[in-house]
Amino acid sequence: MDPAKKKYLLPIVAIVVAGLVLFSVYVFVTYARTPTTLAAQSQAPAFVLSAAAQATSTASTEPRTPPRGYTEYQNTTYGFSLFYPSDLSLSVSNGGGDSETIVLQDVKTVKGFQVFIVPYSGTQVTEQRFLEDEPSGVSDDLQNITVDGAAAAAFYSTDPDLGDTYEAWFIHGGYLYEVTTLKPLASWLSQIMETWQFT
Repeated sequence: MDPAKKKYLLPIVAIVVAGLVLFSVYVFVTYARTPTTLAAQSQAPAFVLSAAAQATSTASTEPRTPPRGYTEYQNTTYGFSLFYPSDLSLSVSNGGGDSETIVLQDVKTVKGFQVFIVPYSGTQVTEQRFLEDEPSGVSDDLQNITVDGAAAAAFYSTDPDLGDTYEAWFIHGGYLYEVTTLKPLASWLSQIMETWQFT
């Protein structure tokens, strides 16, 4: 190689090597700190369930009469009831760790919703728990609502199987409730959720 070319090539090689070393140090330091950062963030609430909304249940000892075209669903295990359209079929499946999924749907009209219930000791839904049950991490148009006195968060999300969804999450009596339907059915589900009563 020509000595003149070698003279110009050595500083360029030195700069490239130095750049690679600095980049490697940056990557190492960044990824070495990431687990601590994620662990700290995972305990932060995904959304805040307003303590001001924690009112008492409106449940009474009087039997309820569903409106025409509706049926009452009662769950004695988790202590709640709600009215749902009579044309929906009901199925209940038990998961691991005392969880339960209640599905009410009409397959022909593609109308329905599900209630997922799992034991939960926290008072807020952590980021970690949210991502565990909602891998998309999406919680658009977040609104604070109440479900029979329990503070709840309602939002739009997305699911790989269902597409765009509308969801309401709340904590009551040591359980986390996640109620989900398709996004276009948001107002329909909201009306059903107004009939929810803890017993």
